[in-house]
Amino acid sequence: MDGLGFWLFSGITLIAFCVKAPGLRDTRSPLYASVCGVLLLSGLLYGCSNPDVIGFLNDVTGVPNFAAPLVYGLLTAVSALVLTLLIYWRGGPPEQARRTALWWLIIYGLVIVAEIVMFVLGDASVERRVDLDTYYARTPFIREMILLYLLAHTSAAIMAASLCWRWVAEVKDPPWLRRGLRVLICGFFLNLCLDASKLTAIGARWTGTDWDFLNTKVAVLFEGLCLIVTSIGFVVPHVGPRLGSVYSTVTAHRALRPLWQLLHRATPTIARSLPLRWWNIDLRLTRRIAEIHDGRLALRPFRDARVAAFATAQARELGLTPDDTAAVVEAAVLVAAARSKAIHTHPPAGIGDTPVGDDSPLQRAALVRASRMLRNSPIVSAARAYAREQEASTHGSATRQDR
Repeated sequence: MDGLGFWLFSGITLIAFCVKAPGLRDTRSPLYASVCGVLLLSGLLYGCSNPDVIGFLNDVTGVPNFAAPLVYGLLTAVSALVLTLLIYWRGGPPEQARRTALWWLIIYGLVIVAEIVMFVLGDASVERRVDLDTYYARTPFIREMILLYLLAHTSAAIMAASLCWRWVAEVKDPPWLRRGLRVLICGFFLNLCLDASKLTAIGARWTGTDWDFLNTKVAVLFEGLCLIVTSIGFVVPHVGPRLGSVYSTVTAHRALRPLWQLLHRATPTIARSLPLRWWNIDLRLTRRIAEIHDGRLALRPFRDARVAAFATAQARELGLTPDDTAAVVEAAVLVAAARSKAIHTHPPAGIGDTPVGDDSPLQRAALVRASRMLRNSPIVSAARAYAREQEASTHGSATRQDR
């Protein structure tokens, strides 16, 4: 990851923190505070991990590798806050969650202090901006500092993955929470891959082998992937339901188009003249459903009970479910009614006298099924032909009676 990548990750998380931070004034929720803490420290961590920033901090303080305990301390703190976040997010007795979170914060706080002590006791006089872990892999005290932060980071990833794994087994609803937890498990697994790469490179140094690419290349790749995947995992449970709702709304709006077009051609006055913004999909769907209901009412006098009976018989022969039967009957009756209205100014004799189904407003799902039947069902085509035959037969009988 080059300097631009560090700036990008740092900027995104710090912007997210700035968006969330004002809410701290209105809530005492430890979960909300944990989220803000993770965002703030993650932004600082990625900013301080930038090789250019590392060099700047070392130059300003006059201490070679001064940035090392700072970055390791921030990483350890983020690990602790992620565990705290998961503990509060999972819920349970508030006092127990607070006590568990406090213990983890104390333990990881002591780890940070130990890292600083190890750095002070060790000798890291040669500045290393990207390969400090392997360069000082055999240096007393600096070696222990490196192993300490990796141990803390690995332990946090294992415990976080374990928490999410048990939580997934317990959670049934909402589904987006389960999906988010599964993504988080993948993210923490990538975390373990990152630590394994670094530990393998360090172990190779102990045996006199140079596998530094595992630290400077492979681990950095896992670091970026881990950030992306875990961020998605935390966001999915909150954003997923809305995205699912938008997708469902857009799908329903498109699926209702054939039915709306049929009714609009039969009764153009159902269409409202008030324009709507294209992105206001909820209101657009609401208006489309309302116009469909108006169109169905406008065709009520032209609904033919014979067409309904024909479509019902055809649906039963094909073994359709009750919902699909109702949908195909509605579609067939509306197609025939629209044709009849286009031909006749007033309903022909015998049509509209017998109630045909329930012409009260239908649920969205029922309308969607009826609209899809308009395009896909052979029963609707057969019912259209049947309606023409009935009309021709009725017209012929009326002509003979007039004679």
